[in-house]
Amino acid sequence: MLIRKIPTSTCARQEAKTLATTSLMCLLMACSPEPATPDSAPEAAANAPAVTEPADPTLRTIAQGEISGWIQDNSSQAWTNIPFAQPPVADLRWKLPQPAQPWQGVYQATETIQPCPQFVSGLSAGIADPDGDGIVGSEDCLYLSVYAPANASSENPLPVMYWIFGGGNNSGYAGDYNGGILAESQDVVVVAVNYRLGSLGWFLHPAILEPGAEAGNSAAASGNWSTVDTIAGLEWVRDNISVFGGDPSNVTIFGESAGGGNVMSLLTSPMAEGLFHAAIVQSGGIDTTPMTQGSNYTDDEVPGHAHSSREIINMILVRDGLAADRAAAKSLQASMSDEDIRALLYAQDAAGFLKLYNPNAARNYPAPKKFRDGVVFVEAEPFEQLAAGNYNQVPIILGTNRDERRIYMYGAWADTIRDDPEEYIRAAHYPSVMWKWRGVDELARRMSPHQPGDVFAFRFDWDEQQITSRGVNMAIAVGAAHSTEMAFIFRDWDVGFLPAATLYDPATNPGRDKLSDAMMSYWGQFAHNGNPGAWRQNELPHWQAWQNGEGNPKMMVLDSEDDGGVRMSSEEVTLESIKADFMKEVFSKPENRCSTYLDAFGGTAAYDSEEFARLVEGGCEIN
Repeated sequence: MLIRKIPTSTCARQEAKTLATTSLMCLLMACSPEPATPDSAPEAAANAPAVTEPADPTLRTIAQGEISGWIQDNSSQAWTNIPFAQPPVADLRWKLPQPAQPWQGVYQATETIQPCPQFVSGLSAGIADPDGDGIVGSEDCLYLSVYAPANASSENPLPVMYWIFGGGNNSGYAGDYNGGILAESQDVVVVAVNYRLGSLGWFLHPAILEPGAEAGNSAAASGNWSTVDTIAGLEWVRDNISVFGGDPSNVTIFGESAGGGNVMSLLTSPMAEGLFHAAIVQSGGIDTTPMTQGSNYTDDEVPGHAHSSREIINMILVRDGLAADRAAAKSLQASMSDEDIRALLYAQDAAGFLKLYNPNAARNYPAPKKFRDGVVFVEAEPFEQLAAGNYNQVPIILGTNRDERRIYMYGAWADTIRDDPEEYIRAAHYPSVMWKWRGVDELARRMSPHQPGDVFAFRFDWDEQQITSRGVNMAIAVGAAHSTEMAFIFRDWDVGFLPAATLYDPATNPGRDKLSDAMMSYWGQFAHNGNPGAWRQNELPHWQAWQNGEGNPKMMVLDSEDDGGVRMSSEEVTLESIKADFMKEVFSKPENRCSTYLDAFGGTAAYDSEEFARLVEGGCEIN
């Protein structure tokens, strides 16, 4: 994800546009007659060619007014940092996104989208933290960007691809993704959307509800502000994208990691019905939370999350010296009116509020999200919802990367990577294949009976990285890890957790680039007609839909020709098959067997505390 900014800086782009205009003016002036003498000046002026400003090819008119963008190096058109809603600040914090206000004159859509408030991390690289408080971004962050091919026009509308970035729903931002190459190469219009993050994006308490809003009857009472942000972005696309050459009746939503999970949220949200027509989920999954988790105390009869809204208020009261401890804070909170609680919450600055959840300033922090309110999300568990067919049924691609978890492991396992790489590969395999189980296979098995022929799956296997100057074999340390596929889809080799200089070997770049071409083609073809097929030129292996049943086609393996190429596979996994394989696995060290069991099966139906205790001689212990 997120190490580089848009390839050419905003200032450089603006200087280039100014220089180009100035140069054209100078060229026109050079073609004028020689300077006239004073006596002939009026006649010369009359005969001189008129000098006019060149027309702005990016000038468009949307609902809020006129807007101008810029032309990228590959000739694609870009409009960045467009407000799709009013800033969710002051009284609009924890409220439904409101339509953006109109503006006077021409809005210069040339700045990079900035993050919503988040802790400093690799996913906010390049974003300044001038006050050094460890928090970057602004609550004024509801913006999106549009990228279109040079030939895009309203007369011949193109499919729209709506990108939702990842980052655990606590970090990341849309400004780190440039859709120009994907747009130009595949004849699509790409939109990248920002959305509120963390506890500013999901927060549920009765005191902040609008008058008349009732839980279960209104999105304004749902606490799902971030999810509704992505819906508001889709509504903006529906109302405005045609002027950029996009087709509002053919919108594909796609996202990676938490962004892929947010794609699934839109798939299961009744509010998003009809706003999109296909979906791509990269390393995603699906989960929702009972509303009680968002608001109840931890010691209620139905306990809430440790960071529920009421527990957060307790923390504020203790932090500010208004209560001595949690018990006193709970008693004080019970005596406060809704008006008092609302005033307390809205008085919190974003940085101080976030630190209540995360005093150690880690990128991800625990907080309840995606509340099953009955409006934004249905009240059923999402797996049950999919099995019942009660969701927005559109053609869908589901996929993961073969080595998902290595990106999170390689630092702590550096010695093992050097001394016993096979042990590292074993330890990373099981939590990685569990991601495939919950993010692809378990979803596809439920969805394909309701939409046969419309569910597609992939696994990204490319692992031809370099050996670094320090002797680290990145093909083993990282391999086909989480986020590495994004660079292939955007054809931007600095997109991802690690920079291009760390990963790519010039000797294998031709195969890398060819795989990128194939993946962009499949994604583009899917956006055009809801089926990745064999690409529009029929030059790629045919991507078949998932079919339930042993031996039937299941997924497309995406790899370079040197490693078997792009090919269909009938492989699938179940929780039982993964567990059975693990129990037969031999590890070099017993502690690695214990930690891998926890990493893979902890929190799932496959976890058995007694089995874990006797897994190795002497037993396993949870550290």
